[in-house]
Amino acid sequence: MTIRPEPTPPAEPPQDGLLHQQRRARRPNTAASLQRSRSDRVLAGVCGGIASYVDASPLVVRVLFAASLVPSIGVTGLGYLLLWWLLPNAPTV
Repeated sequence: MTIRPEPTPPAEPPQDGLLHQQRRARRPNTAASLQRSRSDRVLAGVCGGIASYVDASPLVVRVLFAASLVPSIGVTGLGYLLLWWLLPNAPTV
């Protein structure tokens, strides 16, 4: 007579359905944080800060922002104001 061990119940997946390795892969591989630019600003430095965070041209970010203002019926502008309020200024160099 052989004794079989009871099968262990499968581990429950995480709430979002991603494994730890998949969740880590989504994080950017940088220690930089999103901050408003002090050197490349037109109004508040939000677009310049986003551009430096994603390593893009500030002009491209500003053009995308301006092009999205009308179709979004101003929601993009509210997002800009919210980021202006929430994002800290970059430290002075």
